[in-house]
Amino acid sequence: MEQPQTPPIKLQKRGKLFLHKLSGLWVFLVDNAFFGATLATAGLGLPISCLLAFFTGGAGVFFIQTLISRDSAKQAFNKALLAGVLSAIPTSIAGTVYGVWILRMAGLSRKDIPVEEPPIDVQANPSQDDNNTSH
Repeated sequence: MEQPQTPPIKLQKRGKLFLHKLSGLWVFLVDNAFFGATLATAGLGLPISCLLAFFTGGAGVFFIQTLISRDSAKQAFNKALLAGVLSAIPTSIAGTVYGVWILRMAGLSRKDIPVEEPPIDVQANPSQDDNNTSH
C-alpha cells in the first residue's frame, strides 16, 4: 500500500513584533554604552546621550531588520522606533521588564550566551620527563 504524501514543512515567519537576535543584542549594547557615558558626565550630558542613544539604537535595528531579517520598511521602522525609545531610557534596561521583553522578542536565551571554560591544565608526568632526557 502506498502511503499518502505529506505536504512539505513550511517555514513559519515569526510575528510582527519579533526581533532578529542581532537587533536584541544591539539594543543592549547601545543602552549600556550610553548609560556608562551618562555616568561619566555626572548627568550633565543626559539629554545629548538620550538623543544619541535613540538614533543609534533605532538606526541599528532598522538596518538589521531590513538587511538581515528582510522585514518590510514599515515593520523595520516600527521595531526601530521601539528600540530607539528603549535605548534612550537613561538607565540600563538589563534586568528590567523591558530587558526581559527584548530578550524574549529576539529569541535570546541562556543557551546563546557562550560559556567561558577554564583552560586545560597540562602537567607532565615525571616518568615522561625522565624518558625524554635519556634520549
